[in-house]
Amino acid sequence: MGTDLGSAPGASVPVTSSDSVSLRPSFGLDYTSELQTNFSWTKWVNLLELSAKVPLSRKFSFSLASLSAVTTDEDYLANDLQVFSNIEVWNIPFALTVAGFTWHINDRHSLFAGIRRIDEDYFCSDAMSLFTNSSCGGFPTITANCPVAVYPVSALGIHYAYDRENLAILASLYNGTGAYEFTGRYNVFRFSPQNDGLFALGQVEYRHHDSHYFLGASLYDGDLWWEDKHDMCPSIWAYAEQKLTPGLTLLAAYGHAFDSDEFCKNFCGLGATYTYKKLDFGLFSDYTRIMGIDEWATELTCNVNLTKYLSLQPVLHIIKTDGETNCIGVLCLNVSL
Repeated sequence: MGTDLGSAPGASVPVTSSDSVSLRPSFGLDYTSELQTNFSWTKWVNLLELSAKVPLSRKFSFSLASLSAVTTDEDYLANDLQVFSNIEVWNIPFALTVAGFTWHINDRHSLFAGIRRIDEDYFCSDAMSLFTNSSCGGFPTITANCPVAVYPVSALGIHYAYDRENLAILASLYNGTGAYEFTGRYNVFRFSPQNDGLFALGQVEYRHHDSHYFLGASLYDGDLWWEDKHDMCPSIWAYAEQKLTPGLTLLAAYGHAFDSDEFCKNFCGLGATYTYKKLDFGLFSDYTRIMGIDEWATELTCNVNLTKYLSLQPVLHIIKTDGETNCIGVLCLNVSL
C-alpha cells in the first residue's frame, strides 16, 4: 500500500545566491535504474531527469527540469506504507519538475518563482540522500498527510533561500496540490488556493565542523486526501547529521504532525553513514504509524562510486508492516552527467 512517494533521488536544480552568477548555460542528466525483487517477484524501474540553467543576466536566471519514468509493473512489491524506493512511480512519459526564474539578489539571498517541488530543496542533505527509502526524502508526517508537491509531482510557488558559511534558511509557498499533467483539473500550471489549498514550509540549517542540524515547520491548509474535509495540518521536523570521524556520520530524525486527525502523526529514525575510499555505507532504521498501522523499516545500503559519473548501489530493505515482514532487494545504477 504505497501512500508516501515523498522522495526524489536528489535536488536537480538548486537555488543559489551569488553576485557572480556564471553567464554560461549549464545542463544536467541523471539516470537511475532499479532492479527490485521481493525474492519471488522482480520488476524494473527507470527514471530519467534532465535539467538546464540559463543565466539571463548576472541577477536573473531561468531553470528547467523534467522527469520521465518507466516501470515494468505498476504494482508494488511490498504492502509497505512508506514506499521503500524513492523512484517508485507509475509510468510517466514526461513531466516538468522545475520551470521558473531565480532572482539572485546578492551573494546570500535568492528568490525563485515558478514550478518546483519541495524535495528540490528540503530533505536532500548528504546523509539523507544516500538512502533510497522514500521517507528519507520527505518525512511521512508531511507527504502521507497532504497532497503536496513532492516527487513525482510539482506545483507553482515561490522559494526563498538565504545561505552563508554556517547558516542556511529556506522558506517556500506552494499551491496546495501537486500535479504533473499539462492539461485538465490537475495540471502543473494551476494555482487555485480556494480549490487546491496552500502549502507553506520553512527550514533553518546550522553547520558546524562538517555536521548539519536542521529544524523545519510546515502548514497545509486545504482538503485532506483521505477524507472529504478541509483542514489545517501543521507539522514540525528536526534532524541532525553529526560527524564523528572524517568517514563516520550519525543521523537522527524526527517529525510530528499536530492535528489530532492526521493520517500520520509521528516519524522517527536513526542511522549512520560511513565512507571508505570509493564506498559509501549506510544503515537507517525508522518507525511510523499511518492509518493506525505500525511500520518499522530498516535499510542497509552501499554505494560504489565506479567513476565520477557512474555508481552502483545494492540495497536491502527489511520492513515490518502491521506484523508482516517483507525483505526487498534493490540493485540501483546511477548515471549523472
